[in-house]
Amino acid sequence: MLIISAAAALGCWKYLPGTTADRAAFEVVAGSFANPPLFVSGHGTHAAPWQLGVMTAKSKPDPTQAPWIVSMGDDLAGYFQSSPPAPIDLAVIFSNLQRLGVTKAATAAVFAWEAPDPIGLAALDKALAAFDSLAMATPLSRSVVSSPLPPAYRRASLPLEVILGDTTLLPTVNRIPLPGVILGGDNSLAGFSYLESEPVTALPPLLARWEDRVVLSFPLLTVLLRGDFSLDQVEVKLGEYLKLSADGPVLPIDASGRLAMPVSAVAPFAEIAAEDLIDGDADLFAKSASVPVILRDDQSAAEPATQAFSKSLSTMVAALASNNTFAHTTVYHRLTAVWEIGLLGGMVFFLGLLGRTSKFSFHIGVLVLLAAVLTTQWVGVALAGVWLPALPAAAVICAAAFAFLGVRTHSKPETLAAGTPVPISSPKEPTREPALELKLDPEPVAKNSRAPAKKASAKKAATRRKPRTKTPPTEN
Repeated sequence: MLIISAAAALGCWKYLPGTTADRAAFEVVAGSFANPPLFVSGHGTHAAPWQLGVMTAKSKPDPTQAPWIVSMGDDLAGYFQSSPPAPIDLAVIFSNLQRLGVTKAATAAVFAWEAPDPIGLAALDKALAAFDSLAMATPLSRSVVSSPLPPAYRRASLPLEVILGDTTLLPTVNRIPLPGVILGGDNSLAGFSYLESEPVTALPPLLARWEDRVVLSFPLLTVLLRGDFSLDQVEVKLGEYLKLSADGPVLPIDASGRLAMPVSAVAPFAEIAAEDLIDGDADLFAKSASVPVILRDDQSAAEPATQAFSKSLSTMVAALASNNTFAHTTVYHRLTAVWEIGLLGGMVFFLGLLGRTSKFSFHIGVLVLLAAVLTTQWVGVALAGVWLPALPAAAVICAAAFAFLGVRTHSKPETLAAGTPVPISSPKEPTREPALELKLDPEPVAKNSRAPAKKASAKKAATRRKPRTKTPPTEN
């Protein structure tokens, strides 16, 4: 029994952590004291322990996650050719961003002109194609006549079948309300700034449905590009959460794809006017290499919806990029290898001593030990934040119990002393039931009589009496 339990201890301690069974055990224990939804990450090893994320009421974004804003205003000083800026003016802005070391850019301003200059459009296309990645923004709307999904939106969309929940509750869109919108080349992705068919509320939409695809909002797309998150890792469950990656931020959403919790306003990480890029120093963006740079439309002639979107842009990007804005993550470390092996070894030794007792005492001891292991695991997770080796310990107890039962069941019978003849029992003869003896009464039994018939007494046959005749007296 000691050998079997010791082998089970070493094998389970080495191979069980990080498996599906270990993850399921951690989810069961965590679900007993934490409110769903639960977000489990990690691998349950010493290097990558289990991590548990839960929703929290905290809604203050991390200000360090706010973007760097390049404000495109009214240009009262006349630095550019026209106001609003022409394509050649935007080409100058993006060329200077590249000169200052920006490789990932985003523009919340919509690029649409009625009669643009072809030379200026060519210069703008060349400047946009020089970035590693580029996020573009446009409003979306819904009409009777549907338009095909643009390539920039398709590259930044999710298939409808990966969305968990009722997708019919998502806002439906099918066109861009502005004609001739420029969405960049093959390196660009597009997200919506606002939805014309949806009312403006304090809870902005993050998702919308375009035919068989789900398109993303511009702030959400910016955070994905900034964190190098793949769209394949995005997990959406309508009415509960939107998870950007396995270890990324978790956002609470309602059934219609809107952010489920309001957030406090956050100022931009830094803000600079677009015309200041022309003479900007080479190290202007050096201290914010990981912070996205967004070109924002701050023109006074912009539509009210565009102005509202520009005002909330910094807050939304900071809120979506902050890991602890809506979800709090706790790491549950394991004990050192020496402590875990020592605990399992002590349990094996105790079970070995327990195996020398009676069968009843062994069963009671095993049940008490198993209850103590499970209770200690719950206490360790809930109070100490430690993931103990409860699963290997339970496997050791079960192995010892099976070994104990096997020893008791297959124990050898007592042997006779040397030289003692072994009694050989003769085979038993088959027993036969005694034959029924048929006893015949000397006289037949009366029919339908319950009691046995009594022996009738013999009677003399009746004789006829002759009539007496008077005889005359004899004479003497």
